[in-house]
Amino acid sequence: MSGRRNGYLQIGRTAIDVIVNTTNAELKLEKAGPSSKAILSAAGNIIQSECDAKYPFNINPGDVAITGPGYLEALKIFHIYLPRYNDSEDEKYIHTAINVCLKEADRLGHQSIAFPALGTGKLNYNPDFVANALFEAVERYNEHNQKPKLELVICVVYQDQMYQKFVSAARRRARLKGNEAKRLMERTSGSTTLGNTNVEVIVGDMTQEQADVLVHTCSHNLQLNQTAGLSTAVLKVAGQNIQNEIDDSYDGSLKNGEFVVTNGYGLSCKKVYHGKVLCFSANGENAKPDEVLSKFVTNCLTTASRYGTRSIAFPAIGTGELKFPSDISASIFIDAIRDFLYHHPKTTISDIKIVIYGGNITWSSIEKAYRNELSRSQGTPSQNIQAVPQRGSKAYFRYKYKEEPRPPSNWSHFKCNKTIKELLVEHSKHPFKLVKPDNATFQSIKHLFLNTIGTNCAQVVSIMRNENLKVFEKYIQDCQRLFCRAISNGPCKSLANTPRSRGSVTTLQYVNRTIAHQLNQDLNEVYLFHGTKKERVDVLLQNGLDPRLAALNFPTLWLGSGVYAAEEASLSAKYTPPDGQGVCTMFVMRVCLGDVFTTQNQMQHLKRPPCKALCQTTCIQHNEFFDSVVGEFQQREFVVYDGAKCYPEYVIEYKVLQ
Repeated sequence: MSGRRNGYLQIGRTAIDVIVNTTNAELKLEKAGPSSKAILSAAGNIIQSECDAKYPFNINPGDVAITGPGYLEALKIFHIYLPRYNDSEDEKYIHTAINVCLKEADRLGHQSIAFPALGTGKLNYNPDFVANALFEAVERYNEHNQKPKLELVICVVYQDQMYQKFVSAARRRARLKGNEAKRLMERTSGSTTLGNTNVEVIVGDMTQEQADVLVHTCSHNLQLNQTAGLSTAVLKVAGQNIQNEIDDSYDGSLKNGEFVVTNGYGLSCKKVYHGKVLCFSANGENAKPDEVLSKFVTNCLTTASRYGTRSIAFPAIGTGELKFPSDISASIFIDAIRDFLYHHPKTTISDIKIVIYGGNITWSSIEKAYRNELSRSQGTPSQNIQAVPQRGSKAYFRYKYKEEPRPPSNWSHFKCNKTIKELLVEHSKHPFKLVKPDNATFQSIKHLFLNTIGTNCAQVVSIMRNENLKVFEKYIQDCQRLFCRAISNGPCKSLANTPRSRGSVTTLQYVNRTIAHQLNQDLNEVYLFHGTKKERVDVLLQNGLDPRLAALNFPTLWLGSGVYAAEEASLSAKYTPPDGQGVCTMFVMRVCLGDVFTTQNQMQHLKRPPCKALCQTTCIQHNEFFDSVVGEFQQREFVVYDGAKCYPEYVIEYKVLQ
């Protein structure tokens, strides 16, 4: 259910906002069934403590006790009580439980919820009944909500026999709805004319489309039967000859954003473009899934136009196995088409189709996203001011990813009433300014410094704020890439909950709320110290920090070549020699730690964070990497390996009196 996605219930596992837990009336999770015990074990005793504090009395059937997720990767846990099944009168408890959970999740603005196979264990409820109750509840939820918040309802089933029963129930229901689905399967959703080209969004089946060129994505090794969905369907309809041509003509692997060309064979087209696009959650050193998708669409159109193509058909690339949210995929896709047609007004392409597979259970949300984006291409964007969604929600991550960056609200020279791009146009010759912060900010930074410098002899000479539009733009754009990843993966795990970590960053204990509120906790954004020599300060303020230069300054680096920072000024002070007047200089930096890898060992070979598969050498095989490394030494050291992940915001000049 995304937007008006009808009757969507998935049987399986994925990242989720709300987890539903069936427990006892007393909310004593350890004394309930295996599922409740497993949730308690994974989430930690904090959820039991929250149950005890918030719900001192028994709950009844139809009640929802809500706690935080503890250590689980979710936003909330809904605890419900079901009595044991005795006769058909007890079936009402299943209906009530599902409905109240859906209603409460919608009220709180959550987008996904996961149910267990409610009551099908020791409580003795019939699996067929429970499965159908879930489907019916989802359908009613869609029918009764014009603007539903929930996009995804999952049923998590662990036992094979129980899983087969739920799948059978789903198939029976699908057959009953088959005729209705078939009527919806093929139709035009929307179209517009850009220049001399008709751009059309249709609901249908790519393998049945007629066009000069059909486009799809496949695995990197070009084996069509190794990618579920459209790639396999293309092979089935086109026949083995299409795979034979690929094998005969191309050796090696596809790079991201590239494609190979074959004849259409059994398909109703002249040529097929077989391409590779990154998964939306990929976060390797050069992983930019949105840019790869945009480049891929542009390259397909450019090649097709070069060879005189009149018509080309794309699927809604990225919205399936690649896990792009439909609104982001649609925005990238339509923008790429619009830009291509603007720069190629005499293209031979007169017809571009985007085909949304009507057999996909998420088709309605994808259709809506593309239709909305197409309407914006016609010059009719919505003029409504968008409210900022709740922090930590997927809607919030989308909002932060898509918003136009502005300066922080506490900057005084470059104000946040304009975007950074607008300000850069106005101040192209002077995009950098050192300013005195207001007194509250001055006192907060001073308090942070004096409480961590480790000596009573330190005296602050001055504190200035670095308002640098160009450097901050690079920093905030890197943060937006992490928000992009969070849409599918959820927020970064906090440092306090990261394995081997000794806890949260100390600096956050000393800065005031106004400054702390500027930070994105979902990305593990923090303030840290960085020491440097006085003569390097101006260059670093104007250009940012460069991890490649670290090895030039220090022969031995415990965590490899990166930008090092500390939560205690006393550690950074070791790298701030005084000038001729006895003045030392230190930065207070914003640092976006993202997903953190912690270690108690030296790792001098590092040139970037380890991959999440934890390869022992520099990894060139995997797409997903940590974003930073924290050395859990006597004094913790924080390292990022990309200068865009840190921003030197405050400059402290100080003396240490003898």
